[in-house]
This record gives sequence, structure tokens and C-alpha cells, in this order.
Amino acid sequence: MADNKTALIIGAGTGGIATSIYLARQGFEVDVYEKNNSAGGRCGQIVRDGHRFDVGATMVLMPEIYRDVFSSLGLTLEKDLRMRPLDDIYTLWFDDGTRLAFTSDRKRMEEQLEKIEPGSYKRAERYVETGFRLYKLAFLKLLGRNFTRFFDFFNPGNALLLIKLKTYLRHYNYTARFFRSEHLRMAYTFQNIYVGQSPFTAPALFSMIPAAELTEGSMFPVGGMFTVTEKLMAKAAGLGVRFHFASPVRKIRVSGRRATGVIFSDGSEARADVIVANADLPYVYRELLPPGWKSRRIERMKYSC
Repeated sequence: MADNKTALIIGAGTGGIATSIYLARQGFEVDVYEKNNSAGGRCGQIVRDGHRFDVGATMVLMPEIYRDVFSSLGLTLEKDLRMRPLDDIYTLWFDDGTRLAFTSDRKRMEEQLEKIEPGSYKRAERYVETGFRLYKLAFLKLLGRNFTRFFDFFNPGNALLLIKLKTYLRHYNYTARFFRSEHLRMAYTFQNIYVGQSPFTAPALFSMIPAAELTEGSMFPVGGMFTVTEKLMAKAAGLGVRFHFASPVRKIRVSGRRATGVIFSDGSEARADVIVANADLPYVYRELLPPGWKSRRIERMKYSC
């Protein structure tokens, strides 16, 4: 347990808020600085003329990951966040009038797929089963791990792993093994845009996204996605986390191999024992850290929550 330690977090997105909760529960005095006037980041909202608009995510994908994270924060999806499963995840409309509802109802899914391409349902099931295996393998061996040294990632074992994860195949080309219909190939690859990728250039590993959608389903919180931010904010505030809005960080101050503080746009500064950047990593390296500075060593902190 840390005593009288301080932590400074850049960005009040959901990741920054969740991190503030972990740190506060470990005894840190935590300050979160956000450039905007409200929290949420990509899970924020706009309220205008009595109407509320979620500005980022529209549903909760891969709910088991959320369930694990929120459980570690002392929250539950169904009770605290009032999550409800979505029978129809979304509906796709094509330019010729064809419609396909991505749904967890297998009978409805079969009827729709067979109408578009006879015999495609069994191949779609195989595509989803394969994609979900890739998802579980990728999370266990790659996505759910920290790589703190060069050879933690670049080694013969991971080279074989990347082959198993089909990173050498283009996602759109990979779907030709399962579907002839251009509609279905589009339907099972457009999810690449979730992470800013093109299915024509992204690896077939991303077949794990539609596979996870159809296997685990998706959920939506009553009141909209911003309620996730609100619940996390309330939890953090209850632990004494302080939030500072309209406080853009201009630079991270570095001494040797350690980040020691930040400089704000108005020239003022703040220091802390731990600095956490919740902004996009390329932006952190390009704009916030000193020119040419790269992380050479990551001090791993273990939190027992």
C-alpha cells in the first residue's frame, strides 16, 4: 500500500477515470486533468435543447471484458450500470435494398443468410467459431499482456503466434474462404472501422470482432453510454479523486527515465509521483513528451484491489 503518494492522470476518458479508481484504492491522492469541459472522452455526450447525444461508442462490445474490469472496481454491469442485452446488434442496409440484421438469434440469422446466399449459414458459423478462437488466443497471448522489453514481443514463439492469428492474411480476402456474396463479405468485415482499419488492408485477425459480437453478444446501458462515465465518475469522486476540467496539458516533464510532472497550456505546472497519460499514445509521443524521448523502461505497478 502506498502512503501519501500522488498520481496525476492526463485525460478524463473512461480509461483515465478507471485508472484513478485503482490508484485511489491503493492510497494515492489522485488528480485528473481534462482538456474539455466535461468527462467521458470518446464516451462523452452533448446535451442540446433538451436532447442528449452520445458522441462516441454506441454499445458495449465484448461484455465479458467490461464485466471483469467493472467487477475489479466493485461494480456490476447489470445492477450498477443497468446493462441490457441487445437482441439485434445492428442492421446493415445495402445499396440494392438488401437488409441484414446482425442478431444473436441464430434462427433469424440463418434465415437471413440463406436468403442472401444459399448454404452460407454453416460457413458463417465456421467463420464465427474460428474468429472467436482467434479472439480468445489473441487476448490470452497478446492483447491481455504487457510487453515491457523488446524480446517480450519479438521472439520465435510470438512469430508462430502471429501466424496462428492469421496476421499474414488480409481480412477481406480471408472472407472469400467462407462467402461468395459481396454483401456477406462486407457484413463480416466492416467492423474493422471500429478501430480505424480498412478490411482491405487489415489482417484477418480482425475477424475476431464480428465473431465476438455474435458469440458474446452486445449490451446497452439504460440511459445511454454516458451513464458508464457517470457511474465511474461517482465511484472515483467517492474515493477522493479530484477532477480538473478545461485544463489542457501541453507537455510532460521528464527527468532521466521518469515522468515527474506536467506543464499546462497556461504555463503552470503540477508534479506527482506517478504520471498516467490516458491520451492517444501517438499524440503523447508526438506532442507531450520531449522530442526524441521514448520509453525505455516501464515500472510495473501491481494493484491488489
